Amino acid sequence: MPLHPHQQRLRDGQTVIAVNLGGRNPDVMGALARGGAHIAFVDCERSGIGLDAATDLIRAAKVAGLSPMVRSWSPDPAVLVQYLDRQADGLIIPHIDTAAQAAEAVEVVRYACGEQAQDKSVIVQIETRLSVENIDEIVGVTGIDAFLIGPNDLAYSLTGRRGVTTPEVTAAIDQVSARLRAAGLRFGMPANWQQLAQFQGRGATLLYFPIEWLLERSLAELGSQLGIH
Repeated sequence: MPLHPHQQRLRDGQTVIAVNLGGRNPDVMGALARGGAHIAFVDCERSGIGLDAATDLIRAAKVAGLSPMVRSWSPDPAVLVQYLDRQADGLIIPHIDTAAQAAEAVEVVRYACGEQAQDKSVIVQIETRLSVENIDEIVGVTGIDAFLIGPNDLAYSLTGRRGVTTPEVTAAIDQVSARLRAAGLRFGMPANWQQLAQFQGRGATLLYFPIEWLLERSLAELGSQLGIH
């Protein structure tokens, strides 16, 4: 199948909104598309979504006009191929620590999709001390469409505390962002409201939102408008 317009948008370095669906929620796809989302982030790593549910979400995303991409619970090629066989537009691979791991992810797509591999997106996550140390080598791997920096897991890897903001964590994010930006590569981060402008200032164009963040903000704004506290 040809490249989805939202995949092209990602490759072109335009701002892309990816929403983690938070579970088996096919009915939200239309609302997300109408609201301006681009990528349906099907999270099989953290939400417990199985293959059958992922298949339903991929199909629902395509009907709504979103680009479905799957974060796998395993880097095993046999697992990744199953999502591609079910027509996911791309894969999001967590905990990529080395160039060899990144290259293997790209090779899985080439193996599974053949000539159509160019129409699939590969997003790798940078979220450990080792991945930061190896960022120069990882950047050299061809076939990666974007990088997703994970500040929470990176903080845990660096400090033993998930989600904290320390000078060490900030410096690591700055280092990775600068390296990716200098290489002309696309990257993004979870779009925490307080840090959104800072992330964009670093050059992030892939903005990731868990669906609960969007709901919480909308309900808080509604409550404020209605005078409900």
